[in-house]
Amino acid sequence: MSTTEPSAPAISQGIKRRRDGDDLPDYKRQRPNFVQPAFPRLRKLFTCLGEPSRFPLPESILHCAKSFTSVEFDEEVALSLFSLFVNISIEQPLKVFSLAASLQCVNNTESSHGAAVVKYIVERTQSYISAGDWNNVKLVLRFLIMLKPIISNFEAIVDFIEKLLERAIELKSMCAGRSPLAEELYKVVLLSIPYLVVSDSSDEMKEKATELFEKSKDYKYSAIKAEELLNPFVDGETPYRFSDSLELLQIQLSNLVAANWELQLLYDYSTIAPASEFEKHSIEELQLPEKLSAWNLSKSPEIFLKFYTNEQVETTPPVDRIESTIFRDLLTDTLINLNFNRQEVARQLIWFDNFLRPGLFAPRETSLEKLSQAKPGSSTWKPEDIAVEAVLAGLFRLPKSLLKPVYFHSVLIEACILAPHAIAPVFGRAIRFLYSHLEHLDVQVIYLYADWFSHHLSNFGFTWKWREWTEDLNLNELNPKRVFIRELIYKELRLSFPQRITETLPDEFSDLVHEGDDVPPFKFALPDEPYSEQSRLVLQNIRDRRGPDEFTEVFDEITKKSEELNDKADAHDMVCEIFVTAIVHLGARSLSHVESWIERTLPVLRVVCPEKGGESHRRVVKMIFKYWKDQKGTAVQVVKKMMNHKVITPLSVVEWILLDSEVGTFSEGHSWELLGFAIDKAKLQIKEAEAVPRTVEDEDGDTKLLADEKLKEIDDSIETLKTTLNHIFVNIVKELARPVQGDAKNEETVRWQRWWKEGFLRAVLRKYHADYKDLQEPLKNLGLTDMFILNSIEQTAEL
Repeated sequence: MSTTEPSAPAISQGIKRRRDGDDLPDYKRQRPNFVQPAFPRLRKLFTCLGEPSRFPLPESILHCAKSFTSVEFDEEVALSLFSLFVNISIEQPLKVFSLAASLQCVNNTESSHGAAVVKYIVERTQSYISAGDWNNVKLVLRFLIMLKPIISNFEAIVDFIEKLLERAIELKSMCAGRSPLAEELYKVVLLSIPYLVVSDSSDEMKEKATELFEKSKDYKYSAIKAEELLNPFVDGETPYRFSDSLELLQIQLSNLVAANWELQLLYDYSTIAPASEFEKHSIEELQLPEKLSAWNLSKSPEIFLKFYTNEQVETTPPVDRIESTIFRDLLTDTLINLNFNRQEVARQLIWFDNFLRPGLFAPRETSLEKLSQAKPGSSTWKPEDIAVEAVLAGLFRLPKSLLKPVYFHSVLIEACILAPHAIAPVFGRAIRFLYSHLEHLDVQVIYLYADWFSHHLSNFGFTWKWREWTEDLNLNELNPKRVFIRELIYKELRLSFPQRITETLPDEFSDLVHEGDDVPPFKFALPDEPYSEQSRLVLQNIRDRRGPDEFTEVFDEITKKSEELNDKADAHDMVCEIFVTAIVHLGARSLSHVESWIERTLPVLRVVCPEKGGESHRRVVKMIFKYWKDQKGTAVQVVKKMMNHKVITPLSVVEWILLDSEVGTFSEGHSWELLGFAIDKAKLQIKEAEAVPRTVEDEDGDTKLLADEKLKEIDDSIETLKTTLNHIFVNIVKELARPVQGDAKNEETVRWQRWWKEGFLRAVLRKYHADYKDLQEPLKNLGLTDMFILNSIEQTAEL
């Protein structure tokens, strides 16, 4: 044995030095053994259930069930999972069917888990019943219905639905007019009945469903006059018969009963886990409180809207079939309840057909031409048509959508980005459908349509087949089609700049693009203007941030100059015009600049525009629009900022729209936008005044009421603001009731002027019906003779 130590191996240049053992033949570097916690892993599996996957749906359902039963978790994790299941049923109702099937498989493997899940869902359902959250009751009740195979006393759920129906009938019988709570309960019942048969198609269940439907006929539904106000089509020119959603549900269920409850919506989940294998669990009966509360009720009836009619093939279910309401209900709940994630909403809209029975729909991206050549018996329903129609119905819902219109815009844009080949043609057909009916559309819907379409075009290079509308440029300037084209281009300009928009338009449309200055000149400071010297001094004083007293001298000079020139305008009005125009000019670079200058000069503005200066406030609005005459969208934003800082009042803005604008102004979107903002601002001021604390803490920390004079001051302020809001509504009705003047030469113009005024008034009365309920009788006593206005006031009382 050698006693010499082995020499170190030579290190060759360019050869990577290995760690000890790396050169051994069986060596393999070990990666850290990371095990993902149970809850995040299960959450991902269950929330993705039913979505497009490389695995068939049965495998995904079984995999979720196996993953659930193969891990051990504590009570806290279990409750988190159970809560996740309920949240999925509420926020993603399309997945509830696959989720229920997976939980049935869980129960088949580990019945204790099934029992715990069912118990938790019943408890959550009861909590929603107690809170009066009836939409969530509908969704979680549906979840329980789909879990029928593992519930031993399922009659408890059927009995609860029957009790709910009895209470709805009772509430309706106690009310001569509408009962929103009764309508909501009745809707929950009618939408739950079909799922009873979907979960169990036995003759016994069909018989029970038929009994419930027959009993539902005791609910004396009566159509109301207000339905005319909720119809997006006016003048009696509708492309199809419009129905209230409840009335439509009654018709659809009646047809379903006549068809012996033939309703094949879902995948056959019995092939995954036969019902006979399940261990069943007893549930507690759901209790209906003696006094029902209501949270977030829809105060107005809902009209079922369609946008794909008169097609060469039927791409959506007929309105007399229950599928049309079931699909719309599922998609609407997804839209509303998952609104915090519009990308996910868009994905589920595109995958809509994945969650229901294969073969129920035509393949995605199938053209109308191919559908017209489809084999007899094959489906022609396009899932993308049904999904987009649901979003548009939410956007154009009257009197207002459940969420802000821009949310629906964003969902549609996301859907078009994700699946352009499937969604873009569907959009095109909806856009053309609405455009072809513009002369019979409600005015508010026209404004919403222009907002959506302009927003959509701004995300896709402002490209559109404008030449389709070239002939309509020859129509009367107030014809709705001509107005829509003008408003659409105007809104595009607000979202871009003139040169960019001009490049996307044919030459025939170029006259509608107004290329004004980016920063219009301050006309009073021009050398040829009589007030140029004083105006430049006003600008300098504003830049130097002078106080009100330091403006006295220059204001006196303007007053003196006005008297010398015998100016027709009042001297104070001239001071107001010059000062306000100077602020707007200094802030012309951006809206943040103008807001900054308004804040800096507020003390002077209070002097120039007194708090109770009605006409002077209207003059401020006039000057802002005069300065931004080529960019009215910017003018609208500046006026809003003036209102926010209480420089001008909402009443003065409304009076400017009604008294100082031309009749044609009612066809311009900025008038609707500004009027709505002014009314909302007046309402907000009342809320702010009512929120003023009426108590104060003394030195010892005890709470006591304010002094009587302070309380009276608060009450007087609230009363004054309420009177102002009432005055706004009275002014709107009075001024819009004035007949339009004209002669035989411009008969068509007069006709359209009247059309726009009536539509404008109709939209205001409908949207703000809850805010002037106390004015119903005073408005009728104004001496109005126009039956259109009197009928509109009467109809809004029923909303």
